[in-house]
Amino acid sequence: MEALQRRQAIPAREMRVCGGSQKMLRFRVNGPTSKAQCKASFAQIVTSSGRTKQQKQVAAVPVIDKEVPEEATELPDDKLLKFERKGWVSTRRLLSESQVKEMKKEAEKVITEQKLLALQQRVRVLNPKIKDPATTITTIEAAKAALKGKDLGFLQFFNTHRSSAFISSIVRGKVLAGTAAQLLGVPRVRLYQDCIFLKEPGYTETNWHSDLRMAPFDTNSYVTAWIPMRPVVGTEDDSGLLFASGSHRDFALPFWHDLRQRGLDDRDYKIETPGKLELGDVTWHHGWTLHCAGAQPKGSKPRMALAVAYFADGARLLPRKSDPSVYKHMLHDEDAESYERWASTLPDGGVASHYLLPLVYPPGAAAASSPSKPRGRL
Repeated sequence: MEALQRRQAIPAREMRVCGGSQKMLRFRVNGPTSKAQCKASFAQIVTSSGRTKQQKQVAAVPVIDKEVPEEATELPDDKLLKFERKGWVSTRRLLSESQVKEMKKEAEKVITEQKLLALQQRVRVLNPKIKDPATTITTIEAAKAALKGKDLGFLQFFNTHRSSAFISSIVRGKVLAGTAAQLLGVPRVRLYQDCIFLKEPGYTETNWHSDLRMAPFDTNSYVTAWIPMRPVVGTEDDSGLLFASGSHRDFALPFWHDLRQRGLDDRDYKIETPGKLELGDVTWHHGWTLHCAGAQPKGSKPRMALAVAYFADGARLLPRKSDPSVYKHMLHDEDAESYERWASTLPDGGVASHYLLPLVYPPGAAAASSPSKPRGRL
């Protein structure tokens, strides 16, 4: 752990700052270009392991449950270097099989209870002609009717750690938070959000995007953990993640180009996948790394995954209102349901410090550093 603490004291690396200091736009949201690119990428997929299909089958082993370490495992230098260069990395068996199974049970409860809320959010994003769907759409049937003809890639359920003690113990625990701190190269990490992503059979591709495009922060120190709740094949027969390796360092793309109608064809990114993911495997991607997910084929099993986002303590909110230099056309409020409760209480451009953004690393620092929860409802 001493070596881990020394690593965390190192400032964020310069290459990451240079690679992501401009805001990347979500590429052609629900447009044909990004969908076609994501779908076509499966045909030319390059796995991170470099093994052939035959080799993968020979090397496959059953998932064996194990005790989960109380501390984050120190990541080897080659894995940290891969994250710096490619913008993503996989950590095998980071969680136990039993943990993920229990997580799935909790997620299924949330999905049953909050299905209408999730559909209302997709109506707001995909069908802006319908005003205030949170109040005008009151049934699941009405929400589905409002989404008819729209490319529904997923449903998302925000911040389950606030209602599930078990999920809270995972996303606020030392293992995930400690790994996030190592990847970001920072000593203190806050939890931004967790989000269940549900892909039902027949749901379409998730378009190329970068997560920081959806978040309200003005920072580069942001990482997302992606935890599938069942094994994911990682081919066109399932909806695992695809990464545009090195895209988080492509400063030229958002600096010179208006991304609203631009594809990725000429960027020569190496499109990669972590390959098959078993229960307990976790992938990590930088906040500016472009990634997408394939369609969920009809007749397949639904795919649920928990995405958990962390950021460096001390990061500021993007000064959307007070700073005229902020590109207005780059602003995006797709995830507003996740952050509007707390963001509206902080100064524009202020430090992102709030009890709903708990300090989760190092352990024990939260009580001394985070504003206390106010009495009554926020």
